[in-house]
Amino acid sequence: MKRTPFQIQKAVWLALILRELKTRFGGRLIGLFWVLLEPLFHIAVMLGIRVALRDRYVGVMIEPAVYLVVAMIPFFACRNMWLQGMSAVEANGGLLAYRQVKPLDAMVSRWGMEAILYAFIFLLLSLGFAWWGYRYFPHKPLEYLGIWSLFMLWGCALSLISAVVGHRRPGIKFFIRAASMPLYLMSGVLIPLSSFPHFMYEYLLWNPFLHLVELCRVHYFATYIAHRGINVQYPLCLGLGLLFVGAVLYHVNRVRLLSKTT
Repeated sequence: MKRTPFQIQKAVWLALILRELKTRFGGRLIGLFWVLLEPLFHIAVMLGIRVALRDRYVGVMIEPAVYLVVAMIPFFACRNMWLQGMSAVEANGGLLAYRQVKPLDAMVSRWGMEAILYAFIFLLLSLGFAWWGYRYFPHKPLEYLGIWSLFMLWGCALSLISAVVGHRRPGIKFFIRAASMPLYLMSGVLIPLSSFPHFMYEYLLWNPFLHLVELCRVHYFATYIAHRGINVQYPLCLGLGLLFVGAVLYHVNRVRLLSKTT
């Protein structure tokens, strides 16, 4: 029986996701545990440092563990979608010889895997918070889920642009990976916005991730008050604009992405 285009597309995505799972986990169960525990370990170290240096609560009765996790996990999901998707085309170069497999399919499979992985990690941490008696459910769940979606949008947009710009250019990809760390530090995930020098405030607001991080906490905690200038319109409009630019760049360069040269 002849398959429809949608069935073919679904089969391609499923095959790519299974291949990514095997590559990431090494075909062994220990690989699965390591991928799940690596971000958890990173979060635990950061929480330990923050709890050691600060009081038990941040702001008005906000637990520091929850304060960090509610913004850290969506940021990590976005960052991994961005960086993993950037390298997806070259990592799956051998499969692109098949007519049914397009460069975008390789990126979509990685986006989906990273989003599911970090959603699962967030669920595990939420269950842990419930066990410890911490806050484990957002004050405004739909709004909080909407900010998660904006993080995903940014991950896809930056991934598309970086995949085209950095195709067969290791130097550019190294620079992009290096730039993600200061972006992380300046987004207010670890360091609250109020801890930065006052003269930096207006400049920090140019960072769209700072808005998303603050909005995560605003919608999760009923007692959290956003800083002046934080809004959802700025990251939403800029993210949609970058997604459009990324889609256009991909469409124009989709044939070049299949080549093994720059």
